[in-house]
Amino acid sequence: RRVHGDSNMPNYGDPDYWDKRYKEQENTTFDWLEDYYSLKSLIKEYVKPDSKILVLGCGNAEFSENMYDDGYKNIDNIDISSVVIEQMVNRNINRKNMSYQVMDACSLAYKDNTYDFALDKSTIDALLCGVHSFYKVALMIKETQRVLKPGGCYFVISYGKPENRMQHFKREHLGFDINQYTVSPEGEENKEGNCHYIYVCKKRADADELCKQNWSKVEADLKKAEEDDEKNGDDFEDADNEDLEENEDEEDDNPKDPSTVDK
Repeated sequence: RRVHGDSNMPNYGDPDYWDKRYKEQENTTFDWLEDYYSLKSLIKEYVKPDSKILVLGCGNAEFSENMYDDGYKNIDNIDISSVVIEQMVNRNINRKNMSYQVMDACSLAYKDNTYDFALDKSTIDALLCGVHSFYKVALMIKETQRVLKPGGCYFVISYGKPENRMQHFKREHLGFDINQYTVSPEGEENKEGNCHYIYVCKKRADADELCKQNWSKVEADLKKAEEDDEKNGDDFEDADNEDLEENEDEEDDNPKDPSTVDK
């Protein structure tokens, strides 16, 4: 969606915002949208204990730690904030096989076909709140697809409804088979407002070739769309992120139950 005008929402795509936030919130934890236990049964359908796992934008969440303690010992975590990475390294000094690195999800330093499973817990939502949002999301998903093995899964947990998110997973440079699930607070299965959406994107064998053939065109089209919007005084803004800050504050009031995950 294109809209005109400024937003009062924090710039979740800005590393400086996160450094400041994590300095202020040192010695705390926050799990965006869902914790590990609410999605444990679904995750087990797509990942094995010996799988190589990448967490994109780990923040100070306990999700990776809970996965590690539940038997998933091969986890690499990245975040654009050096502040939170230092905090998490210190916090997980005894979890020997779990790594934390400062890294931009739009420019991954890993080799092709490295990971079996990549977890994105609202990182896509954060990027869609920042500048050059559609282009950055396309870059992140391109990089995620690149480092996934064929058959590997990009597991996305998002506020974004399918009508606003699927376009990002179906661009011409991507080759995913996609399953979508909906998670609702217990007792509110029929209320749309508090839902979270899970997108499981399984990398097809032809994905890397599709990227080679089509990325240049996708990149050019997205950059042109941004240039046109700037000329017109418009910005890309994602409809599902308008209430992101408000919903963030309400997370702890809406515990999730695994039984409310619907395909």
